[in-house]
Amino acid sequence: MGPKKGTGVPKGKQPAPRTASRPPKRPAVALSSDEEDEGSTHQSIMARIAALEQARAPQAGIPGKSGKGPVRTATRSVSFADIMSRLSALEGTSGDGGAAPSASAGSQTAEEGMVEAAATEIQASWPEEAGQLALVVQPPEAEGAVGRQERVRILICGHSMAFWAAHQARRSWIGSQLGLSRWATIEWQGRRGLRWAGLLPLLFEGRSAPPPHILVVHLGGNDLGLMKGVALSWQARDDFLEIRRRWPGVLIFWSAMLPRRVWREALDHRAIERARRMTNRALFKIMTGGLGIYLPHPQIRAESVALYRGDGVHLSYRGNSIFLDDIRQGLRLALSHVWGAEA
Repeated sequence: MGPKKGTGVPKGKQPAPRTASRPPKRPAVALSSDEEDEGSTHQSIMARIAALEQARAPQAGIPGKSGKGPVRTATRSVSFADIMSRLSALEGTSGDGGAAPSASAGSQTAEEGMVEAAATEIQASWPEEAGQLALVVQPPEAEGAVGRQERVRILICGHSMAFWAAHQARRSWIGSQLGLSRWATIEWQGRRGLRWAGLLPLLFEGRSAPPPHILVVHLGGNDLGLMKGVALSWQARDDFLEIRRRWPGVLIFWSAMLPRRVWREALDHRAIERARRMTNRALFKIMTGGLGIYLPHPQIRAESVALYRGDGVHLSYRGNSIFLDDIRQGLRLALSHVWGAEA
């Protein structure tokens, strides 16, 4: 027999053990300035809620809140139900937690600062009764949480977004009453192409039905590019005060203007988007200052192609489902907190 062939490994050395290779870290996806600004209003809402929870935790004993650690802002994917559930928890706490620390909103452009200043000026010019929302809004007469004689009357109005939302609701499992028929009667008034100047005529001209207890308004998108954001905010404030004068005790929901993938006849798409965001921000400040309730739609974003029809303006079936659910959750909360209904 001949000599054994070598193994190719030098004598006295063992092959190095193999180690599992790790995939390279994926770089973080950088958000554009538009995407960051788009979520600023919702992030600021959640940051202020978190700050208030942190401030009240040692006194109110909010479960799971130690009062330590930095305040974390929420992402734009937070649902309206999440926002309102945390607000409900804060409303249920006792004791004086003091003023909530405000979250840093970052640097503002001159245009954004002008809109914020205008919103503050609008609030300062309100009559005294405009801020007394809790005293004005009362349950319908002779009604209680159980065995009410009359359902809460709700009117949802607006442009084509309201029109197509009502169209889908009637043909889906949720129905035109949004599953709330046990406690409320919902009336829809959606008019395609409606602009802000048509709101009061839509509500009051030729109306013979009793006034609603709750009014949901989704309007303003068709006015962007035709009106400055500050002027639109002033017009909204004046019209909402007029509505409350004619319908004393009505609870007004402002449904935030939605982004669009296409702004028809707009020369500068980005400028219209900035105007929409700043107007929403101003109206958030106005409504939460005592005029009503701000209803956000944080899950509807322009980059979510599946939420829009091919025209880039109107919502798809999926988009309308989210839009309807936001409205339903807001109405459920109002029925529960103001009217005592277990909706």
